[in-house]
Amino acid sequence: MVFLVIIMALFLSTTKNKMDSKSRVSVPSSFRSTLSKQNFKGIIAFPSYSNKCIDSCGIDRMEALAESLDQNDNYSKDEFDLMSLYFGEAEKLPFDREGRIILPKNLIKHSGILDQVLFVGLGPTFQIWEPETYNNQKNKTIQKAQEKNLNPRLKPIPRGIR
Repeated sequence: MVFLVIIMALFLSTTKNKMDSKSRVSVPSSFRSTLSKQNFKGIIAFPSYSNKCIDSCGIDRMEALAESLDQNDNYSKDEFDLMSLYFGEAEKLPFDREGRIILPKNLIKHSGILDQVLFVGLGPTFQIWEPETYNNQKNKTIQKAQEKNLNPRLKPIPRGIR
């Protein structure tokens, strides 16, 4: 009997690092550790289309996205167009020996990053923010959650917890 184990990347926590004058920034060690299990030793990064930040993931996520495009015709034209942007604007950013990446100028400009870089885990993906921009977005999200009495929970709710 053969078992296939798929290990998906999991990015947690928030870490702030300094970007140097050559646009190099150290990726958090926990993120690098997760990504080290993949066949490309680095990150995939592209402009977020919903926030002033950089969306990022491992190569496994992009491969899964490509495979889903090949095997699934349930995407609307608008969804397909957006996916095309992801691939067209994605940058492969390899780690150097110190675990740093070089942020491309277009992504720095899009995100408004100056010299501090905030890595924010989102589970299977993560984002890269200018810290003050992230704090403003975070505060808006918390305020909205409080106003709407939102509380994230696992779905479906496990038996016995209701």
